[in-house]
Amino acid sequence: MAISASAPCKAILFGEHYVVYGASALSIPIEPRNRVEILPGGDCIVLSSSIGKGTVAQDFSFSGDECMLPYAAVAKEALSGRKFAPCSVSFLPAWGMKGVGASSSLGAAFAAGLLSLSGRKPTARKIFSCSQAGDLVAHAGKASGIDAKTVSMGKPLVFRRDFSSGAYPVRSVKYSIPQGSSLLIIDTFSGTRGSTAEALSKFARSFGITSLPQQTSGEKRGEVQAEFSPILKSALCEKTAEGLGKLMNDNHILLKMRGVSSHGIEKAVSAALSCGAYGAKLTGAGGEGGAVLTLVKSTEAASVAERIKELSGFPAHHLSLARKGASAD
Repeated sequence: MAISASAPCKAILFGEHYVVYGASALSIPIEPRNRVEILPGGDCIVLSSSIGKGTVAQDFSFSGDECMLPYAAVAKEALSGRKFAPCSVSFLPAWGMKGVGASSSLGAAFAAGLLSLSGRKPTARKIFSCSQAGDLVAHAGKASGIDAKTVSMGKPLVFRRDFSSGAYPVRSVKYSIPQGSSLLIIDTFSGTRGSTAEALSKFARSFGITSLPQQTSGEKRGEVQAEFSPILKSALCEKTAEGLGKLMNDNHILLKMRGVSSHGIEKAVSAALSCGAYGAKLTGAGGEGGAVLTLVKSTEAASVAERIKELSGFPAHHLSLARKGASAD
């Protein structure tokens, strides 16, 4: 009997890149949801998506397209110490956009389905550990954990990585966008997407960091945190759309300064602000083909989205907050 599982994506409102080095960040789960379909049977795990294929053997060795390698790590984490669960897996993404944690979302959905198939309850904690295992492979060991936590829990989160304990402290927050305003997300893809690993490396090099985050000195991580932390502190208290928009702009200026923006992102930010948006910033890793969040008046959201498309050539989509995390349906 086939198993269907799904997970939301995510948008980072404040703190991408800085969160990798221990700063707190604010993230929200968003829909539509990504899905996987799992059909039990065979003698291995067969992975199939629109971008690649792969096979995970019973010793968890992988063969196939490199883009599918992270899902072998998800499977190993999900089934470690348990009976192997051979199956065929189809990945059905609803988002083709960079910056929304799509790979983490698909990994979480895969984990929820595979855990169910193996007779294990797919708790948010276990789904997180599985999704994070995949993200660490996908992002060359530099995944902060914020994507995996957000999509597994399905709640707005203030997230922080604790290097002293190795834990990922999070707190669920009743965060809402200021009344009368809405978020749009702009997809700047125009044929080329920069890699998340490349953007992470650019950000690190801008601070003179050449080691993995966990191998970076506490003093250097503190330098990274100090540059951004005042923005998040203000954002968590801000109740007005005007104030929140300014803080989004301030966050974007820092990210641009650290080399993780792109020509397309700057074009989208400029278009949004020229349409009267309260603020705009890149979300996620940034780079070529990255995504932009913009805060606009709710009554003008549809017209602003159309105008952004006219000015920049990039589509803008209204965000919907997800109501639950990754789960087997």
